[in-house]
Amino acid sequence: MPKTVVGLLVLILGGCALFPLSEADCRPASWRQRGYDDGYFGNNPQDMRLAQGCVRHGIEVPSQDYLAGWREGYDEYDRLMGSFKKMRH
Repeated sequence: MPKTVVGLLVLILGGCALFPLSEADCRPASWRQRGYDDGYFGNNPQDMRLAQGCVRHGIEVPSQDYLAGWREGYDEYDRLMGSFKKMRH
């Protein structure tokens, strides 16, 4: 049983290595929009993962643009989740 749990954990944690970013993933129409989308859906910032994965394709991620969009999206997510929590109580 412990071997199964360890095996699953390795697969889950190694998921990013199994599915590297494609060149299309590294060429969004707008890095600010890409960050906004990640933040809006409650995801943690992905700028470091994107920077590491996109360097393989010779693409530099403009972290300032991405993070500015992420903050805007996450603020919206936070506002919406706060409203949802208030409605439940």
